[in-house]
Amino acid sequence: MFNLASQLGIKSYSFRTIKETPDLIAAVKQCGVDGVDLSACHVNYDDIAEQEKVIELCREAEMRISGIGVVKLTNDEAFNRRFFAFAQRAQCGLVSCSFELQDHEAVIKMVGRLCGEYGVRAAIHNHGGRDWLGNAKALAYVFGKCDENVGLCLDTAWCLQAGADPVEWLDMFGERLYGVHFKDFTFGLDGKPQDVVVGHGALDLPAFLDKFLTLPFDGSAVVEFEGEDAVNQSARCVKSIRAVLDQAQSPVLQ
Repeated sequence: MFNLASQLGIKSYSFRTIKETPDLIAAVKQCGVDGVDLSACHVNYDDIAEQEKVIELCREAEMRISGIGVVKLTNDEAFNRRFFAFAQRAQCGLVSCSFELQDHEAVIKMVGRLCGEYGVRAAIHNHGGRDWLGNAKALAYVFGKCDENVGLCLDTAWCLQAGADPVEWLDMFGERLYGVHFKDFTFGLDGKPQDVVVGHGALDLPAFLDKFLTLPFDGSAVVEFEGEDAVNQSARCVKSIRAVLDQAQSPVLQ
């Protein structure tokens, strides 16, 4: 059974200014977690030797690689294979992805086949209201065209930015939820989003976790914070999530 409190990790894009793997691992551990979902800024998908080095350093540090992405898939099988091969090599089991509307049916078919071949799941990342895959109707349409190896990587903040409710998305797509980016925004009068500690913005964190804990989830769940002072703020996000979990699981005093 998935234990969010202990299996929560960090999206490495949060620490994109940290270039060396040992420094990345140290930053993730500073947040009080032992899992990382690797972004392209920390993986060279064209250099297997470099990939093996990253994997070995993580293993030596007892750092779990829970997933990779978000990668932009195309109608080029050789290009896409690099991501699935690395996920298999890293034993992380999840590729979070996106793709363009053009050729999407061919890409969807290819992704399903690569998932089966490599024993890896794919999870479509919603990237806000400007992304064609950032709304529930498009996601439902895509899921209707692919097998269950392809699901959702739910970014809570970008769901909010698109004018949707992340809790409702758990109701709609919970059975195909393979990844979560715990992220939160506040919005200015102009609608511009600002990263804040998870649970301190527009996300109803208690309601989200209350629903999340009822799901058969077994994927990559990570904090993502793209603003300033990312290590300290990510650590605060981890504490915020664990605090809500503790409160939810504590017995009610009579």
